[in-house]
Amino acid sequence: MRWGVQSEERNAATVAKRPSVRFFFRSRFVRLFVIGAVGTLWCGGVAYRLWDLQVRQNDSFASRAERQQQGEFAIRAPRGKIFDRHGVELALSTPAASIGVITKRVSNPALMATMLAPILKEPASAIELKLSSEKFQWLRRLADPGVTQRLHDLDLPALQFEQETKRYYPKGTLAAHLLGFVDIDHKGLAGLELLYGDQLAGKDGESIVQVDALQQSYSTTIAEPPVAGESLYLTIDETIQSIAEKRLAQGIKETGARKGAVIVADPNTGDVLAMASWPTFDPNNRATDGTDWNYGIRERYEPGSTFKIITVAAALEAGITTPDELIDCGNGSIMVGRRRIRDHKAYDILSVEDVLANSSNVGVIKLGLRLGAPKFREFVTEAFHFGEPTGIELPLEDGGIVHPLRNWRDGSVASIAMGHELTVTPLQMVQAMSVIANGGYLVRPRIVDAIGSEDNKRTLQRPAKKQVLSATVAAQMRAMLERTIDNGTGLLAQAPGYRVGGKTGTAQMVDKETGRYSHEEHVASFLGLAPINDPQIVVLVVLEAPQGDYYGGQVAAPVFRDVTAQALRLLDVQPDQPVRPTPRRKSIPAEMLADFVEMTSEEARVLPSAADGSILVARSAPLPSSGALVTPAAGAPKALRLTDLRAPDLRGMTLRQALVEASGLGLQVDSQGTGVVVRQSPSAGTLMEQGAPMRLELGRLVAGAGSGR
Repeated sequence: MRWGVQSEERNAATVAKRPSVRFFFRSRFVRLFVIGAVGTLWCGGVAYRLWDLQVRQNDSFASRAERQQQGEFAIRAPRGKIFDRHGVELALSTPAASIGVITKRVSNPALMATMLAPILKEPASAIELKLSSEKFQWLRRLADPGVTQRLHDLDLPALQFEQETKRYYPKGTLAAHLLGFVDIDHKGLAGLELLYGDQLAGKDGESIVQVDALQQSYSTTIAEPPVAGESLYLTIDETIQSIAEKRLAQGIKETGARKGAVIVADPNTGDVLAMASWPTFDPNNRATDGTDWNYGIRERYEPGSTFKIITVAAALEAGITTPDELIDCGNGSIMVGRRRIRDHKAYDILSVEDVLANSSNVGVIKLGLRLGAPKFREFVTEAFHFGEPTGIELPLEDGGIVHPLRNWRDGSVASIAMGHELTVTPLQMVQAMSVIANGGYLVRPRIVDAIGSEDNKRTLQRPAKKQVLSATVAAQMRAMLERTIDNGTGLLAQAPGYRVGGKTGTAQMVDKETGRYSHEEHVASFLGLAPINDPQIVVLVVLEAPQGDYYGGQVAAPVFRDVTAQALRLLDVQPDQPVRPTPRRKSIPAEMLADFVEMTSEEARVLPSAADGSILVARSAPLPSSGALVTPAAGAPKALRLTDLRAPDLRGMTLRQALVEASGLGLQVDSQGTGVVVRQSPSAGTLMEQGAPMRLELGRLVAGAGSGR
């Protein structure tokens, strides 16, 4: 027991000797020490936090503050304008407002959507979906002025109006296929807007907008000013373009054609003055249905008889014939391999000049065979550059198809001589005719003349000329083409007051489903130049799948006539001959309008496949009866119905000239022989009744007649 008492006493004494905790904290020194330590730790923590916020995370917080207090907005650069050759604006940019909504300020999306729906002409449910979003939403980009004003009148705080620019085409559909169009962000999608998109767009600027806590803007600063885009200056003449488009539309309506094109070009410079395509569209409303297809540069077709000018020019340039050489046309028939190819009329002996004027298949085939496949193809591809794009400043230009020589068959020369078994674009044919018009030089077509600002325009370098025909051959071809207009298949192309030359063309279209030539669908065309002594323009008219009449001399030639006459007057080209009455279609023999290329009288013959894998097959097609005449309509001029009608003097005229003269007076013609009229019955000046017959005897003194030299 004693031992236990002593232990407790020792423990109590030990405890008594230790300083108590209460006493420890009662010490002033200790208290100061503790407070100082805690304060030091707190200040260190604050300092660290301040360093962390202001130094380590400074960039992050500064960026967040900028996003909250200011916004960066692009200042769209004014897009360059597009002008015609006389400075007429064809494309420009105009101010337009884009309307958005700050969704955080919308308290009742359903009510606001109901208010906006009739103005925006959108379903209220779709608008409400936008208003319910947590992010800024566009309600209408580049709104019409009327819509913008009505939304302004609502005075809704949540709506935000941003000033932008809208691409505007003041002439509507005019030159739409050339100009192209842009999307809502001014990115070019077609035509020149696409090809020259970078130059037209310029460089966007940047503005900084300061906002308060309520996201109200109170200051705007331009950080980087925009750089305006460069403008384009075209070779197009706005007035001639309008004439071409209107006459093409009229031709389409009259003939029921599916597609078509009219091209007017200056053969001496290569400047395209007009390029019209049908169907057309309004670039102010972006095309999405294929109407933006530029027929003039993207459509490949078989040129038919218009290509005969290439065959004849090649033969003349090679020195294997002359314009007055007489060709035995085999009574309108020739065997090429196992094919028999016929003319639309049984011609016997024709000069080379008449071969072209009468569009004789047999005659041009004989010239092509003389040339031979290698030389013929070289002339087609190396001299006239068929088979490759012309290089005009437009996107997506097609180059057509000229098969490699290894793919040519026994009858290929005959087919190509008539304008089959190859494909071209309308612009390629214009380029080829320009060679004949300008004295033998291949001049690449162009549509952009200059680029830049009005104060600093840079004229684009003109493509180098290349002489591919002698001046003599070019002059001979022009004379022959005039004969085609006056006495051949191009009678309806006679432009009042001007001497013109040209060639008709009618070719079967290939049925895409069967791969064979169609009996129902054709391409009718007319290619010409004017005036004949000093050509200032080359004009091509192409109509695809016309209904009813489908010969180039019937449906395309009148369009050529009207466009050519108006264009020459606008260009201040003085008339070079008295105005003659325009031949009426119904007073012209059907045979004089027919220039159809009948490929074969046998069953279909497979030709080499095209580059896209399609198979071209040649077939025969029905032709109008030879010599069919239609007397003048009931509405003919009164003079033609008088009983004192006198027989005209037809002596010395060719049969075609005589037919035109007689049928224009309502007389029927019965002829015998070939050559020119040497006798007629009744004689000139004899009183006749309308519809009475005239007998003509034709003859020609042929020296050294034969099939060739």
